[in-house]
Amino acid sequence: MTRASAVLTLSTVQRVLLALLALALFVLNAWGVYTLFTSRVQIAVWDLHIPWLALRAMLCDGADPYSDEVTQATEWQMLGRLARPDELRLALAYPLHVMVLIGPLTLVPLPVAQALWFSLLEASLVAFIVVAPRAVGWRPPLWLLALTAFFVLGLYPNVWAMILGQVSIVVAALIALAWWGLRTGQWKLAGVCLALATIKPQMTFLFVPGVLAWAAYRRCWRVVTAFVVTFGVLILLPCLWLPSWPLSWLAALESYVGYTIYEPPLVMLTRSTWPAGVIAASLLGWTVYRWWHAPEPQGAALDWALGMLVVVSALVAPRTTHVNQLMLLLPLFVVFTQLPGSGIIAAVEIVLLAGLWLVDLVLLPPTANSLQHMTWQHRLISPILPFGLVLALLYFSPGRRGEAPDA
Repeated sequence: MTRASAVLTLSTVQRVLLALLALALFVLNAWGVYTLFTSRVQIAVWDLHIPWLALRAMLCDGADPYSDEVTQATEWQMLGRLARPDELRLALAYPLHVMVLIGPLTLVPLPVAQALWFSLLEASLVAFIVVAPRAVGWRPPLWLLALTAFFVLGLYPNVWAMILGQVSIVVAALIALAWWGLRTGQWKLAGVCLALATIKPQMTFLFVPGVLAWAAYRRCWRVVTAFVVTFGVLILLPCLWLPSWPLSWLAALESYVGYTIYEPPLVMLTRSTWPAGVIAASLLGWTVYRWWHAPEPQGAALDWALGMLVVVSALVAPRTTHVNQLMLLLPLFVVFTQLPGSGIIAAVEIVLLAGLWLVDLVLLPPTANSLQHMTWQHRLISPILPFGLVLALLYFSPGRRGEAPDA
């Protein structure tokens, strides 16, 4: 990718003032969330509560955050009882370097931590809206950019991700920043963001190795070096509290796979792991082949290939649901660069925005509990975006219908 043609240059004083303004807005927003919401609700951010309690037990009491004792304590606090055999266990399943995000929040009371987390998710959404179109070289007119912001904020998976307090929002923003770093030549930023994005591996297990392989092929060693150094620090830091944490995490991951119910979309389609694996491998092979034979493999073809990596990840990632799909808007924006007019793009956004909510309102059957509702959400809603995007990206494969001009 080429460096952006125009770069906004700020003086040191302007940068400091901008950083102070952003910090003030963040603190003001967190105060408002705390005052109006988290100070009044005991568990306001469900998906934060589990890692917050587990990391607090490790940092304050020296406990193993993956242990049954910590899991049972979490269930007693969140459910008032132990989880039944037919329920999801409330155990920590993230790799322990998630502590770089959530660890500092364990130093403050839970209501304050939840307010700060909500503010971080909101800031990540704003960053994604600003950065993601630029990352893929899509420059919509102002009215369409405003519609796109509304589309991102109101899209069914993103609303649920905010309600649950999903770290996937932060990961999507990090991937968008890494992608933008590749486009603009900000190699160190790209490497650091790639490393940080590994806190949720099922979202990035294809994208991160793919980018690193590209960087090595292009001899962009600053991307690789920044990733290796940052990732090394992330892996070693938790060892100060739990030296054997990778083994504990792998054991917890094996247990997590056993009690979670969410199959990848390709497995739901084929009813078997092996055919799903063959299809995914074929898609990856096609991606490499078309990128390698593209007329300009470092331009729009690279955006297309990165988009394919994101979509294939969503098709085969184990134990992932619709709340992890903000990242899929990056390949959607890649598709937008190929569409002929702003009106068509606006129509696509409106159809997706309304359609996914209609699926929930019209097609989801009445359920007896939240687990059944989540199961039906996963079966009906999770496959829509990844299947639609893989078909669109295959249709716009480089060399078959041409490439969008480089930004």
